[in-house]
Amino acid sequence: MSGLAHFLTLASDGMKANRLFWLLIAGFAFFPIFTHFADLPFWNDVAMRIMLLGMAAMGLNLVLGYGGMVSFGHAAFIGIGAYCVGIGDFYGLTNGWAHMLLGIVVCGLMGLVIGYLALRTSGIYFIMITLAFAQMLFFLFVSLEQFGGDDGMSIDRAEFGFIDLYNPLRLYFLIWVTLALVGLGLMFIVHSRFGVTLRAIKSNESRIEAMGLEPLQFKITGYVISAVICGLAGVLFANWQEYVSPDIMHWTRSGELMIIIILGGLGTLAGPLLGAIVFLLLEESLPIMLDSVAPAYAENWMILFGPLLIMVVMFGRGGLVGLLAAQRQSKNNPKRTKAGQ
Repeated sequence: MSGLAHFLTLASDGMKANRLFWLLIAGFAFFPIFTHFADLPFWNDVAMRIMLLGMAAMGLNLVLGYGGMVSFGHAAFIGIGAYCVGIGDFYGLTNGWAHMLLGIVVCGLMGLVIGYLALRTSGIYFIMITLAFAQMLFFLFVSLEQFGGDDGMSIDRAEFGFIDLYNPLRLYFLIWVTLALVGLGLMFIVHSRFGVTLRAIKSNESRIEAMGLEPLQFKITGYVISAVICGLAGVLFANWQEYVSPDIMHWTRSGELMIIIILGGLGTLAGPLLGAIVFLLLEESLPIMLDSVAPAYAENWMILFGPLLIMVVMFGRGGLVGLLAAQRQSKNNPKRTKAGQ
């Protein structure tokens, strides 16, 4: 009974601490109703892409935001998950659950190998090793002409039993359920003893060693979990896009995930998802805005996005989640805020 009580307490504390995340999850659940009545089916595709990028960013956030490990190689795990679908489809394996299992196993093993080698270093050396592994895998898949090489390969959506992925809403809710389960799992991980230890390693690794714990074991475990989450996002991304190419695992994708996390808020459950929402909405709207003002620069929407990101980093170190928390605190304690000014 004490174990059950601890589990329920952990779940209650996690839900309270991550209300924003679960509000966003609820919003995605009801979003197709809005698009149906507004006759805007295109936005369901945008929402699916947001959820997939948000899921991958949540995986990277476990090691970056909570563990302090700056990895430029996590896009490789998205690509491995996607190619588990593509190569499986090429050889006649069409079962989606098998693709997911294959993606989890392969990404877990690759995460273990890369993590074991890379995490023996730190700082710039860790960054460069993860980047090197990512680029090695990128060029490996570029060289595989059998699977399309640099051009990639078209695939059919996998079979998930009674879930027909060619029905857009069923694909949407498969992605939604996976995102919610990943969020639930990360919530328990972050609030568990493992999560507390991982955050403590980020703050002061030497102190953790002095306590008799082995930081490397915790860091490798976190790295493997994050690799598996990115792999799951890759599996679903391949089914959504019906296409796989090495571009999905280029190092710039890892940079994109980092931007999303920093924009939303490092070390928060809601940050990566909120960052993905804002990032992709800006990606959709900024080209239109630029096209109306300067058509020649419509594709260079990052010209406007860059200063916006700098402003968020300068004025809200906790990202958008930090800004929202500060605003809520100022509303709840207006006198204290005024006195502090």
